[in-house]
Amino acid sequence: MKKCFTINCKRTKEEIESYYELFDNNLYQGVELFYPYNVSFKMALSYTNNVTKLLEKYDVTRVLHLPFGCDNDFIYEDFSTNDDIIKRFKDAIDYASMFNVSRLTLHMGKSYGFTNEKRYELLKRVCSVIQELCDYANTYKMVIMVENMPHNNELGDTLVEISEAIKLVNRPNFKFILDTGHAFVSCHDINSFIYELKDYLYHIHFSDNNGLKDEHKPLGDGLIDFNSVFKALNDIKYDNLHCLEIIY
Repeated sequence: MKKCFTINCKRTKEEIESYYELFDNNLYQGVELFYPYNVSFKMALSYTNNVTKLLEKYDVTRVLHLPFGCDNDFIYEDFSTNDDIIKRFKDAIDYASMFNVSRLTLHMGKSYGFTNEKRYELLKRVCSVIQELCDYANTYKMVIMVENMPHNNELGDTLVEISEAIKLVNRPNFKFILDTGHAFVSCHDINSFIYELKDYLYHIHFSDNNGLKDEHKPLGDGLIDFNSVFKALNDIKYDNLHCLEIIY
């Protein structure tokens, strides 16, 4: 099993230095970084410098989480394109290239409460932007991975919508990242994502919760049946990273 953990951009110098021991003992083989666009310049500089030192010392698989949240939607509610956000994502991809990142985590953005035809039209427009980002990431030989979301106020909360996005983007460097906590909150069967999207499953965020909200708890501190999840992963012979996204 290849293990990974996230290093969010608010981690201190001391916290990042404490991770050296984890790699010295070969407990982890990868890290998932965050693009520090949403913190102060001083914090972003500190994060970048300390992550650089860590990754100069250890040859591990590098992942980066692209910008996410309510201020990072590619398409406005009137279906016009947010060029500033597209540029932010390209800047994040450039930032990732500094660390030889091989894969990028992506949220597709909010759904504006649209249903049926309008939601599908939004998905198509978002996927056209993702095609552009995939082509941009391909210049660095990076893969972009779409993440399933916990609520239907964001695109990609269902297996059907993730599958449709993969078809619409239609790029060889567009894959799927499973988030166990998101799937459990959305009340969709985690193992269905695994079996149905096994050909695209490229990365996994592991965290636990009680099914009410995405709490990012350690495994075993919530209600997710991880025995069943790991059986499904063994069934499909999953051999990519298992990433702990235990934020708090």
